[in-house]
Amino acid sequence: MLDRFDLRILNLLKDNSEISLSDIGKRIGIFSPSAVSKRIHELKDQGYIKKYVALLDFEKMGYDFLTITFIKTRYEKNYARIVGEKLQKLPNVVAVYFILGDIDFIMFTINRNRKEYLTTMETLTAMEEIERSDSRVVAYTLKDIGFDNINLLDDMNHMADEHLTKSQ
Repeated sequence: MLDRFDLRILNLLKDNSEISLSDIGKRIGIFSPSAVSKRIHELKDQGYIKKYVALLDFEKMGYDFLTITFIKTRYEKNYARIVGEKLQKLPNVVAVYFILGDIDFIMFTINRNRKEYLTTMETLTAMEEIERSDSRVVAYTLKDIGFDNINLLDDMNHMADEHLTKSQ
C-alpha cells in the first residue's frame, strides 16, 4: 500500500525523473537520500514505476507526420493479445490501446513523412486479422504526453476523506 511519502515521491518523479534524491527528500520531509532511494527502488520493484524515459521532440528530429489509426479486427480466440502484439511491432508505432466499443484498437505513429506512414499501413492492411482501419493525420499538437495535470496527492486526500466517512 502506498503511503503519503510514496505518493509525494511519485508526484515529483512524474514531472521530473531527473530530480535529485536530496531535492525529493527536502520536498517530502525525508532528509536521508538513501531512504528516498530505498523507497524509489521499492516503488520500481512493486511496479509503480515502469521505467524512465526521455520525452523527445520528434518534430525537431524530422518526425512531423503524426497519425492516429482506429482499427477494427475480426473476432477470434485471443484476438486482443495476438493483434496487439502484431501492432506493437509495426515501424514507428509509439502507442497501441485496446478499447471497448465498435473499434478494437487505437494506434499512434510518428513518421518522417506520408510515404513512411503508408509503408506501415500496407503492412497493417495485409494482416488477416484486420477488418478495417481509419486513419487521421494530426494537424498540430496542443498537448503531448504529460502528467502535469494529474495530482497524485489528490488521491491521498480522497482516501483520507473516505476513511473519515467510514469511521463516522
